[in-house]
Amino acid sequence: MISKLFKANATSSSAIHRQCDPLPDVRNIETLAWSDAKSVMLPEKYRLWLQDSGSLTAKLQQYTASLSLQLLTSGWQTTSYVDSSQLMRQVLLSDGQQPWIWGLTVVNALQLANEPALSNWSTEPLGVLLFANDDIGLRHFEVADFSQNQAFLEILPAWGCSVIQPLWGRRSRLQFRSCQISLTEVFLPEHPMYGV
Repeated sequence: MISKLFKANATSSSAIHRQCDPLPDVRNIETLAWSDAKSVMLPEKYRLWLQDSGSLTAKLQQYTASLSLQLLTSGWQTTSYVDSSQLMRQVLLSDGQQPWIWGLTVVNALQLANEPALSNWSTEPLGVLLFANDDIGLRHFEVADFSQNQAFLEILPAWGCSVIQPLWGRRSRLQFRSCQISLTEVFLPEHPMYGV
């Protein structure tokens, strides 16, 4: 049954672009200095993004009419960098030209197998599905400065991004039906949060 998940979304879509490489080793983001988002002194314009519990997809769509998704890993994949019981998905969300968000979603393989609506999701941002109902609730966020992670900085040029400091990311967990989902989202240099 799990093997079917790796074949998910084999169909092509004009909304999906695969010219960018994924972050090769997601383990290194664990070495960042993660802090409770509420305990970090941040400018108001940063907090409005980093602590927002709603759909990031919906919030981004307030800033662009051409939000697009670049699927960096082919559907849900297992790699040597995550536990064998976990599947992951890496994407870039762009305004049609510049990437704004790098997203990593990790979910338990057995849980995902029981949620076909989620396992087959790749042509659109996950927020479209996850926040279709209002029962997600408030999320607890941790934040970290990704400009302190050399491996992440090295892949930015491949995504067409400049290097800035700080480069904020957040992580959280949420429950979608029977799946517990781990989300990590990095606000890339051209994101409106930075006032670009």
